[in-house]
Amino acid sequence: VDSNRWDPDFDVIWGAPIGLADMQGGMPVVRQPDGSLMRGTAGSGSNVHRGHRLPKELEGDYFYGEVVGRVVRRIRTEKTEGLTRLRNVYAEERSEFIRSTDPLFRPIEIKTAPDGSMYVVDMYHGIIQESQWTPKGSYIRAKIEQYQLDKIIGLGRIWRLTHDSTPRDTRKPRMYEETPAQLVRHLHHPNGWWRDMAQQELVLRRDRSVGPALQRIARGDTMLVARFHALWALAGLGALDAAAVREGIRAQNGAL
Repeated sequence: VDSNRWDPDFDVIWGAPIGLADMQGGMPVVRQPDGSLMRGTAGSGSNVHRGHRLPKELEGDYFYGEVVGRVVRRIRTEKTEGLTRLRNVYAEERSEFIRSTDPLFRPIEIKTAPDGSMYVVDMYHGIIQESQWTPKGSYIRAKIEQYQLDKIIGLGRIWRLTHDSTPRDTRKPRMYEETPAQLVRHLHHPNGWWRDMAQQELVLRRDRSVGPALQRIARGDTMLVARFHALWALAGLGALDAAAVREGIRAQNGAL
């Protein structure tokens, strides 16, 4: 493992103090006295936020759920003397992007939403470990029975994260009803979800009539991400020519 890729103690988790200490590793992995998880077990639902209705500083940051620790982490890349590292944005405060005091909070998926906000899919489940790690007589089985965590099944929630500074975008997607030319315009949308879906629909339709419009975007548009989407749409349509690729390679000032 290359420790230069992330900050020291990057795997230290700062969950809320709920006192259950219900971790499969037992007391050695539990922070005292609050009973929270000391170090991460695994990530779930990785997502780079690309929405336009949350604070600008969240855009481009990487989010994932730590289901055992009951937190959502916010990670940012930082370059120092040519070295790129990952760091927990809230490490100095000994905190996380989301810390839940609900013992059932299990964030398994995170997505940029069509309305520009962020969705967090919560499994809302008592047990998160697989059965071979929770046998009778084990530390974790005693905790499961103590808090009746095995009784909480068949549930789930989807949280929408919004911000008071920005109203939701209530425009509903109608891409299946739109023409290819209308889909091309969505490649300039400030929300990455709209750009992704428009590109996908263009490729699935296999309508090469939009080729010239995509070529214009790919070769000279001022919006960098629109150029990326146009290039990938052309590739998906089998209409990406070598000249456009060479022009992209030669582009100056970070254009491509």
